[in-house]
Amino acid sequence: MVQHKTLKISALLIASAFSTISYGAGFAVAEQSVNGLGRAFAGQAAVAEDASTIFFNPAGLTYLSGSELLVGVSLINPQSDFNNDGSQLPAALGGTALTGKGDDAGELAAVPNIYYAHRFNDDVVFGIGVNAPFGLVTEYDDDWVGRYHAIKSDLMTININPSMGFKATDRLSLGFGVNLQYIDLELTQAVDFGAACAKVAVNPLAPAPLRGSAATCAQPQQHDGKAKLSADDWSWGFNLGLIFQATDATRLALAYRSKISHHLTGEGKFQLPNNAAVQTVMGAIGGFDKAAISGNVDLPESLSFAIHHQINNQWAVSADASWTRWERFKELAISSPDPSSNLNSVKEENWDNVMRYGIGLTYAHNDKWTFRGGIAYDESPISDKYRTPRIPGEDRKWVAVGASYKYSDHMSVDAGYTHIFVSDPSLNDLTSSGYVLKGDFDASVDILAVQMRWLFL
Repeated sequence: MVQHKTLKISALLIASAFSTISYGAGFAVAEQSVNGLGRAFAGQAAVAEDASTIFFNPAGLTYLSGSELLVGVSLINPQSDFNNDGSQLPAALGGTALTGKGDDAGELAAVPNIYYAHRFNDDVVFGIGVNAPFGLVTEYDDDWVGRYHAIKSDLMTININPSMGFKATDRLSLGFGVNLQYIDLELTQAVDFGAACAKVAVNPLAPAPLRGSAATCAQPQQHDGKAKLSADDWSWGFNLGLIFQATDATRLALAYRSKISHHLTGEGKFQLPNNAAVQTVMGAIGGFDKAAISGNVDLPESLSFAIHHQINNQWAVSADASWTRWERFKELAISSPDPSSNLNSVKEENWDNVMRYGIGLTYAHNDKWTFRGGIAYDESPISDKYRTPRIPGEDRKWVAVGASYKYSDHMSVDAGYTHIFVSDPSLNDLTSSGYVLKGDFDASVDILAVQMRWLFL
């Protein structure tokens, strides 16, 4: 019994790196409005120019001229090229360099959204939105240098947001909404079964025949397998907002989105390499079978203060300061009802609360054309100590432009483009089994979005 437990712990040190998923500003998706994208979302809680205000501030529904339907999509193209600088095997395995190449984790993603607003009367407007407020896709090649830390990280949310806005007074509008949210998560990474064999081959507690089998596959980085986790959940939260019309030209807004707590459940499994000795050794150790898994994730609350000022009939300026409470994310724990499973693990995260600041301009050129521009600064919650290759995030600077064309009194087309400059993230990630991934990323993001807007006046 003692021998068996010791062997199982030895293998766990190889597999425990599976928990290197992390969540951050890089996966909080701001792209919920095409018009807002053209201003880098500056002052979005106060602008209230179309039905996407359902997401940013439901009180803004009262500023719509009538009922309307929006259908939009944002194409997000991140670049994240890794430059290796001394990545290596655990010291117990000689500390030699990790093989493999640098890689670009960026994957083109399409983020759709749809909003409908229906005006009941002069004071009350109902709305419903369907969007994706959190999302992430990073994927490296199976043979990249950081494969034991991460290969694929795919997080998707679908958020259904019925809302109501109403005028409390001539100058004060209030709004509230409910968020029904589905989350789906898939994570993969390589497992160095050659290193696992090497540990068993020199373990004096292992039976001699098993040590002999292990010696034939004791080649770190030569017998890679894969670990995969998939899990999902439904949960709910709420959002609140108010807009105060301080003067005929100036309005102030406050918007709050609650945290949403998810208890994800799903399945984890290992893919062993096609090698008889590896399969024999790992079969004897155990813990590499398919297993149920679960984990808790709190998607953070946020608070935004915004201002919108109409300078004259053509020009308007908007600005905001927004706070997100990422300090809730202290660790990621993956658990299985099978205590012997190598899927049980804990990864320390310790993220920080962050601020986002933006300022934008809107120019109504004529009855047909409207143009927008904006800049923003977006802090990252990830410190250098806790950065992982799943989300190699850093502070970001946004530069955005956009335009709208009013085709008729009942239909318009909107477009926006943003380039995000990302401060080069450095990485020195150490797994619990001793693998070191060291280097930096050349990172940036481009976003192009279009939407159609139908008005029912």
